[in-house]
Amino acid sequence: MSDHENLPADSRPPVHPDLLAVATSLREQGLLPIVQGDVQGVRGQLERINAWAAQRSVPLSYERTLGFSVDGRTVSCKLYWPEGNETPCLMFYCHGGGFRHGSLAGWDAPLRQLVRDSGMAVLSIDYALSPEYRFPVAFNEVVAIISRVIKLGAITECPVRGYALGGDSAGANLALGAAIALRDAGIDALRQLLLFYGSYSRDMSSDSWQRFGGYAGQNLSVEAMSRYWASYLANDEDDWRVQPITAELAGLPPTRIIVGELDPLLDENRALAQRLKDAGVVTNLQVLANMTHGFIRFNEVAPIARNVLAAQGRALRKALSNQVSLP
Repeated sequence: MSDHENLPADSRPPVHPDLLAVATSLREQGLLPIVQGDVQGVRGQLERINAWAAQRSVPLSYERTLGFSVDGRTVSCKLYWPEGNETPCLMFYCHGGGFRHGSLAGWDAPLRQLVRDSGMAVLSIDYALSPEYRFPVAFNEVVAIISRVIKLGAITECPVRGYALGGDSAGANLALGAAIALRDAGIDALRQLLLFYGSYSRDMSSDSWQRFGGYAGQNLSVEAMSRYWASYLANDEDDWRVQPITAELAGLPPTRIIVGELDPLLDENRALAQRLKDAGVVTNLQVLANMTHGFIRFNEVAPIARNVLAAQGRALRKALSNQVSLP
């Protein structure tokens, strides 16, 4: 863990060598991320990048695609089941992608590893993407699916013994918002939150946004995030479902927050951690030295990303098996 927030922009820490190696390989393959142009073209390039990154990912023995009907739309979800655990805990998961990119297959690699390292089952939710579907469609789908499964107490007729909720980037926004909505609905079943480098506010005036937006070839810049918000929001909404950091946070489950020190979202992740602590929520914030945004998708090609996921998986295994607070 490192803190360089007082350094001038030209003294920004270097990017981790594992992530630099990934960027070099992507460049050689002609797979550098694109952020402009039509949304289908951007999605297609992201899928090609994810497919390249996940080539070595070995499927679990049990993976199954399910469909949930929410407000007339069938929402595909992918269930990953751990080996040798008949009654695991189940984590609901929301992938990243700026509310308008990302797919179930694109997160196969990190979620398979998380299942193996944590012993949990994972249900990945393919929520509606913008601009085809605007807020609050994705939010409502995530809340509805989680509520339905928790009320059933099982998934595909297999019982589970507890629940967690996770997400990365825009998916972490949806995960935190869903946790708040579940609390408000009196559903007190979530035992852990796992949030990777989430976007929890529309405010992009922070120091980390100014210093790290687009740094080291990242496709997350103020301009890109502004386009994501414009694509996601139909009427410029700004309530807590859009900006969950503004909500009352008391009563949420123990929360793990992971963010890189070179991520433009660093400051709002720190602010969320402080707000959670102030609200009495057991909170563990980890700021990772030399790490940028969006790294978990590269767990099969970047050892540092694999190690970060492994550490989170082990921590969740311990917390959920012992039913104790976070370390």
